[in-house]
Amino acid sequence: MSAPRPDLPPPGVTHDVDDRPPTPWTRLYVAGMWLGRDKDAFTGAEHTRENALALQRKGDAPPTRWTRRRLDVREEQRHGMRTWVVRPRDTAPVARVVYLHGGGYVHPLTADYWRLVRALAAAPAEVVVPAYPLAPGADVDEVLPRLLGLVGDACADDLPLVVMGDSAGGALTLVIGQRLRGQPRQPARLVLLCPWLDATLDEDEVGDLEATDPMLEEGGLRAAGRWWAGPRDPADPLVSPVAGPLDGLPPLELFIGDHDILRPAVDGLVRRALAAGATLRVREVTAMFHVWMTRAVPEAARTRRQLSELVRAAAADGVPGGGR
Repeated sequence: MSAPRPDLPPPGVTHDVDDRPPTPWTRLYVAGMWLGRDKDAFTGAEHTRENALALQRKGDAPPTRWTRRRLDVREEQRHGMRTWVVRPRDTAPVARVVYLHGGGYVHPLTADYWRLVRALAAAPAEVVVPAYPLAPGADVDEVLPRLLGLVGDACADDLPLVVMGDSAGGALTLVIGQRLRGQPRQPARLVLLCPWLDATLDEDEVGDLEATDPMLEEGGLRAAGRWWAGPRDPADPLVSPVAGPLDGLPPLELFIGDHDILRPAVDGLVRRALAAGATLRVREVTAMFHVWMTRAVPEAARTRRQLSELVRAAAADGVPGGGR
């Protein structure tokens, strides 16, 4: 493995906690999530499956009208996946982001994601958003090679690359980084937003946190993890990347809310990152729910600004194609 570059953060783990109380608007927003029974989407295996298939029949939410008005948007077929490429209209991008959406491997893109894509494009960056095949019709062994091909293409020129994803997409981001270890061209950063690091949800704290999480229910989520695993064990590192290798990775940036049932696995990642000498920065936000950064709340806007800054930092590294 090559020696670390002096312009990248030194190996080590930092854990920052933003303990500012949620704004009144966010409190109302979360109350609406509870009243709207957002958790029902992952209540029980059978209901989770029926709900997911209904959403898949409706399809992915395309770029919103506001996104198309502000940015250059192209739709392409890449590696057998419907893929959107979003760029600033009048500014050359200084970096590229491959963004992998979440949804428990079973839900398609929603309109909220385009709010985050606009913020990333403002870095300025080119943002590549694939609509990858979903479970239960597809599994990790079918989809991962397509995403690796997409990321490989994104590494092929002089734009520094950031791979970023939320929830299931955050897990895929880490899996892709693990699969690319030792390759001459890699992402400059891996950014994990509320990542689903352990598909088994076996941590003791998960049950306690479920009462505070307005979005996720462990029963349906476990079922989705089994469907995505296909013939594999859900604990396999391709499905639960907290168990995968962490040495030799690009710097990792992780955002998590303390009301998220995926929060406990972050502690496991921290322990393993320390043992592996990895570079990991965890940013924990008090009272935040799963994937808050896509929503229309003040805390989300603040996090989106931080993510845009991370993309600019990757560009400042000046690493052609993301290679290290």
